[in-house]
Amino acid sequence: MTTEVTISKKLVAINSASSVVARMLNVSVLIWMHQYLLRRISPDEYSLLPVLMAVMVFAPLLTNILTSGLGRYIVESYAKGDERGVIQIVSTMFFPLLGAGILVLAGGLVFSWYIDHILKIAPHRLWDARIMMSLLILSLAIRLPLAPFGVGLHVKQKFVIQNMLNVSAELFRITLLCILLIGISPRVLWVVVASVTAEVCRLMVRMNISRRLVPQLKLKLSEINWSRAKEIISFGIWNFLGDIARMIQSAANPILLNELATPMDVTCFYVGSIPYRQFGSWHSLVYNPLLPPLTAMHASGNKLQMRNTYLRGGRYGLWAAVLFALPLIVFRNEVIHLYIGDKFIIAAEVMALLLVTFPVSIGQEILFSIAHASAQIHRTTRRVLIIRLVNLALAIYMVGVLKMGAIGAALALMVTEIAGMLILIYPLAFDMTDVSLHKWLKRTFAPGILPGIPAAAIWYGLKFLVHPTSWIGLGLCVAAGAICYLVVLLTFALQENEREDLKLMLYTIKKIIYPRSWITQTEMAEDDDEDLLET
Repeated sequence: MTTEVTISKKLVAINSASSVVARMLNVSVLIWMHQYLLRRISPDEYSLLPVLMAVMVFAPLLTNILTSGLGRYIVESYAKGDERGVIQIVSTMFFPLLGAGILVLAGGLVFSWYIDHILKIAPHRLWDARIMMSLLILSLAIRLPLAPFGVGLHVKQKFVIQNMLNVSAELFRITLLCILLIGISPRVLWVVVASVTAEVCRLMVRMNISRRLVPQLKLKLSEINWSRAKEIISFGIWNFLGDIARMIQSAANPILLNELATPMDVTCFYVGSIPYRQFGSWHSLVYNPLLPPLTAMHASGNKLQMRNTYLRGGRYGLWAAVLFALPLIVFRNEVIHLYIGDKFIIAAEVMALLLVTFPVSIGQEILFSIAHASAQIHRTTRRVLIIRLVNLALAIYMVGVLKMGAIGAALALMVTEIAGMLILIYPLAFDMTDVSLHKWLKRTFAPGILPGIPAAAIWYGLKFLVHPTSWIGLGLCVAAGAICYLVVLLTFALQENEREDLKLMLYTIKKIIYPRSWITQTEMAEDDDEDLLET
């Protein structure tokens, strides 16, 4: 059968770039929103947002047993040319998802009403908490039964369209949020109202486009096949356990600090962890476009291409992570001081403790995409779950027994992340991809870390010589180190095929800038050739 899922490096690059642009807009709004609220409301009111969002991170866990395998198995069927298989998956999974949505809505509304019996909520904030939680639950309940009909953009790798939808929804959310915050009152409640409204609108538009792209995404009762459901649910159970591990990492600390520390600790940890969480989101956005081609590689048995993608993806991840994390670690106090003031300066140490894990962890993040594409997530999930449970136990000890507050929670995460990656994840990665430690060090870690060494020296030197006290001064200091970083990257860290890719990218930019009539017929023909991820 003919493979209908394109494996193209150019397509992945375009999709990833569009994802980054969409995320930049989202982060810009978050930066403004957090600063605006923290300067106008009390830590007591603001702490509602991280606590309720942390609870909502756990809400989709059980439903992900039904949804997490949809994209993977539909892409595999589509890559093999099995159109009937696509219809079977959609038809089989719709009714379990509809039932799950009804249960989530009913249970969530009960939880919202009795939320003060479960979480520590100030009496005068109770109705705000109830309304916020009810809206978040409603959004989740609507998404569930519609999930099978919305994967067409994923199957066709139309991530640019998906990101255009995200940007449009974000602009709508920004507009509505500004109207509510500035026009009515600075309340944390409006953040959830604007987000849920924009999300529901985006969902409806996406589903309509998805079904146009992949007409096989339709309900047909005669095609219900429960053996398909068993396969997807088995995958989903392991993904569910993996989600538990990820949620422990992202959501347990705000809840733990809410119970065992102070609202100030909750706020400082939440603000300090914004770069850590946002880079994780950005990283996922960049790697998500890889899932369809990686699944197609697995379906066609192309192990060499998958192995090369692992080495290259880890290297690119390290380049981005080091450039992102190092200046924030070096100028952590200056960033927090300029952003929200010295009242929340503990957030600076939280930020540094979390970001210092990146050189160890980011180079292996692509492994989880490979495990997902090859239906081997059970191997990664077991190890990640162990890491997160150890992290939770250590955080309880540091926050509850040693009374270290936000610093203790961040330190516990740092220690378990680094130790867990080195002991459990690295050996698994080399086994799954058939890559030796020497090859990974040579082709991924060494070139990934190299540009950060001289850049760090420049950033630390400027920190103590210049002492930046404004955003402009800080930006100039960061830019000086970033220039050094890019020079070393381009001169010493790039491999030969990456230099050719860079030339191709510059040529593409040239085509955009100059009229098409200047391009020769030969150049145009060369540009039309498909370029594999790496051969």
